[in-house]
Amino acid sequence: MAVDQKMLGDGTARSKDGTSSGTLINLQLLRALAAFSVVVAHAIHETASLTSATVEPAGSRSMWNLGFGVDIFFVLSGFIMTHTAAAEFGKGGASVRFFLRRCARVIPLYWLLTTALLLGSIVAPSLLSVPIGSVSHVLASYFFIPSGRGVMEEIRPVLALGWTLNYEMLFYVLFAVALLLPLRFGIIWLSALMLALALVGNLVNPQFVQIAFWTSPIILEFLFGVYVALIFRSGLRIGRGTALALLAIGLVGFVHVSTPWDDAALPQFLRSGVPAALLVLAGAIGPVPRAGRLVLWGVALGDASYSLYLAHPFILRPMRAIWKKTVGDDLPHGVFIFCASIAAAIVAVILYRLIEKPLTSYVQSFLPHARRKQRATATTASVTDTKNA
Repeated sequence: MAVDQKMLGDGTARSKDGTSSGTLINLQLLRALAAFSVVVAHAIHETASLTSATVEPAGSRSMWNLGFGVDIFFVLSGFIMTHTAAAEFGKGGASVRFFLRRCARVIPLYWLLTTALLLGSIVAPSLLSVPIGSVSHVLASYFFIPSGRGVMEEIRPVLALGWTLNYEMLFYVLFAVALLLPLRFGIIWLSALMLALALVGNLVNPQFVQIAFWTSPIILEFLFGVYVALIFRSGLRIGRGTALALLAIGLVGFVHVSTPWDDAALPQFLRSGVPAALLVLAGAIGPVPRAGRLVLWGVALGDASYSLYLAHPFILRPMRAIWKKTVGDDLPHGVFIFCASIAAAIVAVILYRLIEKPLTSYVQSFLPHARRKQRATATTASVTDTKNA
């Protein structure tokens, strides 16, 4: 992973966004873990149609909470937004700059894959588990507005995994408003508002789908990340032993265990959000692993985690159809899970490098701050040329 670094007085390296490169590596590894766990969970789900027998794959959903990756993503988002934008609080135009940057980062690939799915529903509708909804549902999907789909009115966009982006965009809006205030007051306002929304969702039964969705207590996972960022910025650091202990406790989130830590006893933001926050905390303030081959592979997958998260259904579903016709029950389901997950990871890295990264850079080049930088660079270059003439 190429990182533009400057050496600080304490001997650590710092990237362009102000995050130490070691922390960046740790967070990229967590991104890889989060995205890949979701992929494995969905690969396990796809095995249900590989046989007529109602046999659950060994060590599958009854034991593992592989959807825990989503909780890690939410906490990571709160951390990264707070840390990278900390210097922007209270500055003029910061809210608009922040929101436009986030839109340029999130929207291009999501819209591209949503459109691809809509076109795919025309070419191969049999690969869809839920039919495409109404025109209003499609429009709501493009603009991150929660909307019911299918007979059961499941609150999912056209690209089902985009349900997490509906929460992300809500957080970006709230965070952008917080940027109007100085850092301390902005965080207080953000915390109070998100807690109030979660309280409404817990105590009231809203009639509107959007209100019910946006007031889910799961939004507090973003707030966990905000406070992890504040801990990181305070300068607190821990040793390897303490970091490993936090990681071990955090990994509890991946396991389904009995009461009082099961699905019925605790809401998701506590059951999975707290362990996810401990993982991110360990990655943020803990030491960096040695940059061996496995770590570098993990960082590469972390770079491509957004592509992996959004695009893996485009790999898993066709692979399941091909596997069912060619292999069937001749091999254990675990072989399909392994092959499909690895294939999705490889395709995601390619998609990131060939499409996501250049597409995002192209869209970002139209943002006002990017144009100002381009003009400043051009002016500097012109002055330099004049001096050297």
